[in-house]
Amino acid sequence: MVSFNLPVIPSLLQTLFMLFAGLSLFLAGIAGAQSSESRQLAGSITPLRAAVGQFQLKPNIDANLKAIESMLEIAAHNDAELIVFPECALTGYPPPGRDSLDFINQDSTEKVLKYLRQRARDLSMAIALGAGWQDQQAIWRNRAFFIDDTGEILAYYDKIQQTDHERKFFRDGERLPTFSWRNLRLGMLICMDMRYPELWRIMRQSGVNLMLHLASAYGNSEWKVPVLEGTMRCRAAENGFYIVSCNNAGPVQMMVSGIYNPDGLMLARANYAVEEVIFSDMVIGAPEGFVDFKSDIYLLQKKSKE
Repeated sequence: MVSFNLPVIPSLLQTLFMLFAGLSLFLAGIAGAQSSESRQLAGSITPLRAAVGQFQLKPNIDANLKAIESMLEIAAHNDAELIVFPECALTGYPPPGRDSLDFINQDSTEKVLKYLRQRARDLSMAIALGAGWQDQQAIWRNRAFFIDDTGEILAYYDKIQQTDHERKFFRDGERLPTFSWRNLRLGMLICMDMRYPELWRIMRQSGVNLMLHLASAYGNSEWKVPVLEGTMRCRAAENGFYIVSCNNAGPVQMMVSGIYNPDGLMLARANYAVEEVIFSDMVIGAPEGFVDFKSDIYLLQKKSKE
């Protein structure tokens, strides 16, 4: 350890120094309070311990439920209040080369989802997870569910920006819902949506301060890991909100799961292609960052052609 010895300061100079330091701290406090008011909603600062359950999906609901159950227990043991699982975590993601969803049984999916609602209530823990889902019009959707800590389904989101592979099975989503939970404003997006910053900006305009991102990016292109990590850092920093992102554990991940703060820094990062639960403690206020953005930016494209 290195220590420093400061010279003795005469009493008058020491007094002036202390007064100056006190005034500086006072002014800094005022500036900090003003800055805080611009960044945070008064009375809505919410501490939250979030978890991410990264595991390798199977086209088998029983195998996936076993992994989910195990990770719920780990999360509960570590006092998590919210856990996020991957895209299609419940049913499994359509494997490459597959041309049907014959591995998904809607009745079984509904029964297991009902069971997980009870588990959320028992554990007092919110759960976000994905499933291949057939809606009331018998249309298949790539859907994310948010189950709150009382077991209620507060919201669902159907993936909008799908891959060509996914569009063989699922209809594109048509809505961008946001919802409230524990004084927070949340939104959900799925995997490829990360590549489209407009979706995230719409969420930011809606006052979202916590984004949940469910992914199943795997199978090839390991080189994308740093690229997509950078993408997620940008989505957090450019919108000034927290992101909890969970990816399928592989094989051959294209990105790793992580939790990001409004500065785009990673608070927690999963190991590559490892089935594990990671955690982070957050204190969430209003979204921060670049708030004075132009909402009519696409009109410039039209004007440039006039």
